Amino acid sequence: MSKPDVFLPSLYIRLAIARVRGRMRYRVGFLLMILGVFVANTFEFVALLVLFGQVRELGGWSAGEVALLWGMSQMSFAIAEAFGHGFEGLAPQVRSGEFDQVLVRPLPVFFQVFASDFQAQRIGRFLQGAMAVWYSRSSPAPIPWHASDWTILTFAVITGSVIFFATFVLGGAWALRVVDGQEFMNTFTYGGTTLASYPLDLFSDPIRRAATWILPLAFVNYFPALALLGRVAPDGILPFGLTPITLALSAPIVALVYLGIAVVVWDRSVMRYQGTGT
Repeated sequence: MSKPDVFLPSLYIRLAIARVRGRMRYRVGFLLMILGVFVANTFEFVALLVLFGQVRELGGWSAGEVALLWGMSQMSFAIAEAFGHGFEGLAPQVRSGEFDQVLVRPLPVFFQVFASDFQAQRIGRFLQGAMAVWYSRSSPAPIPWHASDWTILTFAVITGSVIFFATFVLGGAWALRVVDGQEFMNTFTYGGTTLASYPLDLFSDPIRRAATWILPLAFVNYFPALALLGRVAPDGILPFGLTPITLALSAPIVALVYLGIAVVVWDRSVMRYQGTGT
């Protein structure tokens, strides 16, 4: 491995640690940020449980099963948001002309944006997601799990975080082309995690197809959840007639391909970037 290959990861780790230490200088404020994120997402989860106080099932899914989807989505999104916030917050830098400074520094542009921020407080969202997964195992209709299920869950959360991170990268590429297009991309990032928090069975066929072939949200948690729960998907949802466990195991490949596409789109957007003249 060459020096640059070693240098960039080690530099990122040092920058991330420095950012966390900087925030820990105001320890109470930092802990309150974590608590705030946790509480805000907990309220959303409680609202979901209130819904199940009125109905026994949602599209044939019990409260515990939907809680599993919710928790997996939140944990994956928390990891992606922690590492991908530099891309999410790129639009203001493009608008102000600050991004132009990134282009003249002797480091890869992708790395600079990637390393520009690390949102450690997103652990609050991750913990809330973990709480939802735990609820799915201890709800009135608990879901029995085995050791292999925990392995599938772990890989699914990591895979989901890669998919959400790639979506943040695409959002950054979009910001380089359309300065005021952040709200549009939020539809796919924050809107995506909301969609992934519910069974794909509930949505129309065009949305199901889009969540499988365009923005692969189904690979974040739906296909892995089908495998974990031993559920049978409705007709037409599983691509090529593959089994849920096969799709769950193929999710890392899908995530890496999607990330590769996002990086290519990013590189082309950087090459065509013209600035705002600010």
